[in-house]
Amino acid sequence: MYTVSLQSAGQEDILRVGTKAFHLAQLVQENFRVPQGFIVTSNALARFMIENHLKEKIWEATVPSEIELDIAAAYERLKVETNESDLSVAVRSSSAAEDLQGASFAGQYESILNVKDFSHLMDCVRMCWSSLFSDRVKQYAQQKKIAAENFPMAVLIQRCIEADVSGVVFSMNPVTQNKEEIVINASYGLGEAIVSGMVTPDSFRFSKQLAYIHRDLGGKEMKLVYGQKGVKEVETTSEEQECFCLTDEQLLSLVRETKKMEAFYQHPVDVEFAIKADHIYILQVRPVTTRGGQD
Repeated sequence: MYTVSLQSAGQEDILRVGTKAFHLAQLVQENFRVPQGFIVTSNALARFMIENHLKEKIWEATVPSEIELDIAAAYERLKVETNESDLSVAVRSSSAAEDLQGASFAGQYESILNVKDFSHLMDCVRMCWSSLFSDRVKQYAQQKKIAAENFPMAVLIQRCIEADVSGVVFSMNPVTQNKEEIVINASYGLGEAIVSGMVTPDSFRFSKQLAYIHRDLGGKEMKLVYGQKGVKEVETTSEEQECFCLTDEQLLSLVRETKKMEAFYQHPVDVEFAIKADHIYILQVRPVTTRGGQD
C-alpha cells in the first residue's frame, strides 16, 4: 500500500508519512478537528525513483501504475467520506526532515491549494516530490548541515477548508520566550497570506489564564480566496480592515484548543488554523521555533 489515512497513521508510520502528517494524525486520533485526508507514503517516492532509475529528474519519469491506482482509490474514498463529488484538496509535502531539532524546513517544501481533479493532483504529488531536490531545500540543508535527501518524503492530501479567517497560534511568546503567553496572528481568507508575509494580520496576546494582555489591529490589506482553480487575491473592504477578524468567543476557543495541544505534546506548539462557519480546523502543528533558533 502506498497510501494511509490520517485516521489510521500510527507511531510506527512516522518515517513513511513525515512529521507534518504524523502530527495531524495524532490530533485526529485525539479528536481535534482536522480536515479529512490521506498520505501518499514515502515508499511511493522510493518506488518511483527505483522504477525509473532516478536521482532527481522527477518530471521526466512515469509514476508506476500501482502507485497511481492506490492514490486514485484513496482520492475516491476521500470524496465519499466528505460527501463532495467536486472535492477541492490541498496537497502538501510532509518530510521526515521537517521539525528537526534546530531545523524546521518550514516553507521550504511545496504546498498547492484548491486542487480539483485527479490529473492535477498527480502533478502536485510530483511537485512535492520534486521539492525535495529544489535549490532552496539544498541551500537550507547545507546551511543546517543536514542531508535532506536522506529523509523520506511523503505527501499529505486533505480536504480544503475555504476559510473565513485563518492564522497562526504560538503557545508561548516566540519573541520574549514567555511560556505564560499565547500569541495569535490572524487575517481574512487563507493562511498563506500570513505565513508568506503578504498582509499585516491582527495580533493578540493572552495569558494562559484566558485574560487579554494586548491586541493590535492589523491592516489586513487583502485576502487569499479560492479561485476556479488555485487561489486568487481579493482586496479587503474598509469595514473588514477596521475591525478585528476574530470574535472574543473564537479567540477563547483558540486559546483553549492550543493549551490542549501543548498539554498533549508536552512542549510549546506553533499551530496553523482555519475558521469556517465558526468551526476551528487545525491545519498544522509543530514545535515553536524561538527567536534564539529561528530559521
